[in-house]
Formats: sequence, structure tokens, C-alpha cells
Amino acid sequence: MPTDYHSADFSLLYQQFKQNRVDDLERLTALLGIEDVGIFFPTLDDHLEHLEKGCRLLEERRDYLKVRRAEVERLCDRVRVSTSYDELIELHRRLNVIAVELYLKKVGVMEIHALITSYRHLLTRRVLALVSEEMQPLPCAYAWFNMGSDGRREQTFFTDQDNALVYEIDGSSAVDDSFAGFAERAVNNLDRVGFALCKGHIMPSNPDWRGSADEWHRKLVTVFHDQSQQNLLRVIILMDIAFSSGSETLGKEFAEKVHQMIQDNFGALMVMARSAIMSSVALTMFRNFRVEKSGEHAGMFNVKLYGWAPLIMTARVFALKYGYTDTNTVARIQHLEAGCHFEPEFSRQLQEAYLVLAEAKMVSQVEAVVAGREYDYYLAPESLAEEDQGRLKRALSTVESLQKLAYNSFFGGGGM
Repeated sequence: MPTDYHSADFSLLYQQFKQNRVDDLERLTALLGIEDVGIFFPTLDDHLEHLEKGCRLLEERRDYLKVRRAEVERLCDRVRVSTSYDELIELHRRLNVIAVELYLKKVGVMEIHALITSYRHLLTRRVLALVSEEMQPLPCAYAWFNMGSDGRREQTFFTDQDNALVYEIDGSSAVDDSFAGFAERAVNNLDRVGFALCKGHIMPSNPDWRGSADEWHRKLVTVFHDQSQQNLLRVIILMDIAFSSGSETLGKEFAEKVHQMIQDNFGALMVMARSAIMSSVALTMFRNFRVEKSGEHAGMFNVKLYGWAPLIMTARVFALKYGYTDTNTVARIQHLEAGCHFEPEFSRQLQEAYLVLAEAKMVSQVEAVVAGREYDYYLAPESLAEEDQGRLKRALSTVESLQKLAYNSFFGGGGM
């Protein structure tokens, strides 16, 4: 499988990664006095653009990244024209290895997100194109959507499927049967190529996640009016929906309908805001890490569940309250700052918190690869350098501040 990484590929790089704390942003700031870069490079192209400014000082680094970017582009070109699932498996594996290597070479979190999301979107579109050709003719236009981290453009080294399928013709059992077969074949081939099956069955092979545009409208009306825990979970998942493949017109129409229905059902948003605010963060009242007391994860905490997820959830409900439809978390924070809902300094702190927590997720995945074990999101704070523990505590404290702000905004009469 493309995500069956081999520890030998990364053991030495990981040792170097832990020893070398300096990244290119710090090098450029120190050497060239560049102060307008910000707190991260959003893409590899932005990274290279700034290295060009300091090419005489960082020429070897610049050339290394150029070679790697060219290799990624060659592999992506092959993805676009591949007619073989076996070839797509190998291309996905090679691209994943490059992504891990680049991360361990101090390429930043946002660039890794952008890189992985980009090539996995290409892989998804290619798999769907091959399945469409195998099942020609499909009875009508369709739109395939990504959700979860893929929908937010926040992919990391391991991935699973969180997808939905919408098609045009309503009320025809023949059309429904055709797309049931299409969804089943697409889901299985995506799994084959390296997108693991979703344990929660959030895939179009599940009839809850496929249907005609009209049927989806009926489903959404039911979901918003019956605010059971299961239905609210579906709404939360749909909040991060992003078009992937098929008819762009149908995709745009459906995404706009989802966002409009969320805007029109403020009660559901309030319930989700309460859930975000009540999500625990791994800090005690004395500003120590709240860790597991016993069991296999004693002395550790789940950085995804008790840090990153509360940030994602709370930023999401703020963005939807004010009508911002961009699904990326950092983009949501930036939109909220631009709309004067967040102060610039608080926005900077939130973006920094996102980077710290996303990096902790990525490190936990790399450590699992190097150790040859199944990955999880547990992190032992005591294994971190004192400076890194401080950064992590500040990030978690910032998430708590965001939750307090959300409480005041949604429930405390804060006008914002």
C-alpha cells in the first residue's frame, strides 16, 4: 500500500530532523532581514520564491527543493495520464515518500498540506475517470466531493476516504442503481490506490452519502430539522465539503446549497458551537499537560482529540457564523481577521497554534513509521525539548482562548 512506509527510509532523516531546529524561514529572516514573510510559507512555490532572494547564501538548499519539486511534477504528470491502478499505487507511494522526506528536511506544515492535498486530488480524479470509462455510459452528470481533512486541504501522511456523491437525475431506480455500482467500484479502487476505507463509512458506497441533488435536499431538510447526535455529526462533516471531480456546475450548486442551509439553520450551528466550546483541551487549570494516567498511553495525550480538533471545530463555527465558505482552517482564521472578527495579534496566535498542533500530528505519524507501529495521535510531552513543550502549551492555551471567545460570541451576548 502507498502508506505502508518503511522505517529504514526515514530513520536517519528523523534523527537529523530532531537535532536540527532551524528552518528556512528562520534562516532567511536572520541572513537577509526579510520581515514580510509571515509565520509560514503557504506553498512550496512561495518557499522557493523566497529562497531565490537568498540564492547565493542558500543555493544548495534552493537547488535541492527545485529537484524535488520537479520530481513531484513529473510524477503528477504521470498520474494525469495513467491507465493502470497498479501504476497509480506506485505513483502514490513515491509521492508520499517525497512528502515525508520534505517534511523531515524542514519544509513547513502548510506546504506539506498543500503538496499532499494537491497530488491526492489528482489521484482521486484519475481513479474516478478510470471508473467512469469502465462503466460508460453513466446516465447523467455527477459531482464527487471531499470532506474532512481533504475537504479542508489539510492532508497529512496517512489518509482515508471521506466523500459524498451527487448526481442530476432524481426518482429513477435505474439511475440510482447505476450510481450505486459506480460508487462501490470507485470506493474500492480508491482504497486499492491508497485511500483507506473510512471506518465510519462516510463514503458514497453508503447510500447515506450519495443521491440525486433533489434527494440530497430532502436528506438535508431532515437532518436540520431532526437534530439528533447522528444528524448533527453529518452536518459537521458537510461543513468541510469541497468539490473534487465531475460536473463543476453541479458541484458548485450543491456546495452553495449546503452552505446556505447551514446559514439558514442557526440553531444547528449553535449546537455545534456548544460542542466545540465543550471539547476538552489537554491543559490542567495549573497549566500542566493533562495526560493519560494509566494504560498503554500513560504519560501521553491525543494531540488530535485534545488540541487540534477543538481548534478546527471552533474556527469552523466562527467562519460559518459570518458566512465564510472557505474550508481551510488557516484561511478561515485569516478571513475572520480580515472581517475584523479577530484581532490581528490573536489571529497570528491562532495560526501559530495551528502550525504547532498540526506539526505534532505529523511528528506522531513519522514516529509511528520509524518505530514500525500503527500510527495514532498520542504524544508524550516529556519527550519534547523544553522549548517545544512551551510552544505546545501556548498553542493549547490559545485554543482555550478561542473557545472562551466563542462562548461569549454565541452564548454570552457578545456582539462581535
